[in-house]
Amino acid sequence: MNGVLINTNLLKAQMTLRGVTVKAFADAQGWSMATAYRKINGRVAFTAPEIQLSVELLSLSSTVASQIFFAGEMS
Repeated sequence: MNGVLINTNLLKAQMTLRGVTVKAFADAQGWSMATAYRKINGRVAFTAPEIQLSVELLSLSSTVASQIFFAGEMS
């Protein structure tokens, strides 16, 4: 396990449900595709502003956002 505590499967599922591609997600964040894949796959941590933008982009409820971005802290 890496040190970044996000629920990658839930993030990917929410992206799929919302029809948000990795490219669209990367563009919205101002990331390269490589950075997007590293963040989505939990290899690099999201910053607080990136989390906020992700929540807005994916229209996540606070519950789902917590399940994705604070997965390791809620055990």
